[in-house]
Amino acid sequence: MADPARRSSVKQTAILSAAAALAAEVGYAAVTIEAIAARAGVGKQTIYRWWPSKAALFVDVYDQLVVVTTDDAGMVSAPRQVRAILEQVFALYAATPAATILAGLIADAQHDPAARHAVLHGLIGGRGPVLATPLARARAQGGLPADFDVDWAAEMVVALIWKRVLSDGALDQAFIDRILASVFAAVAS
Repeated sequence: MADPARRSSVKQTAILSAAAALAAEVGYAAVTIEAIAARAGVGKQTIYRWWPSKAALFVDVYDQLVVVTTDDAGMVSAPRQVRAILEQVFALYAATPAATILAGLIADAQHDPAARHAVLHGLIGGRGPVLATPLARARAQGGLPADFDVDWAAEMVVALIWKRVLSDGALDQAFIDRILASVFAAVAS
């Protein structure tokens, strides 16, 4: 993949915007690199120079759509931090094509090695700290037991969300409540 620092920011923005817009219009599966290039006003070779696959491009689109902020100041309870993250993510899923993109990436990862690589290294590896970091910080500050398994808790949250995204289930406050009850059940008892 080309060095991101050498990309034209104008072209990169146009490509990412075109990909997001097309995913919103026709769904992830129907979007082609040719259509993205045409919408962005760039050559197909420009896209492939910067992203080795459609999935790699859409991991970057997802990253741009799903920007989450956390409260890094002071001591905020782990359940409150996770609730705030989930509320942001679910709101973004409702307002953008991020959930459609996520479902498409997961589906492609089942049969396409390039998509599997993009999901494993871009989504799972690249976005893992979104949940793990605040949980680890809460554990380090004494807000969670020393033996609280941060990685397992983060994995459980992601698995529950991905299942709902793939099955068109409701991403609402009731679901957030159930996630929090499951993740923090051992802490409450």
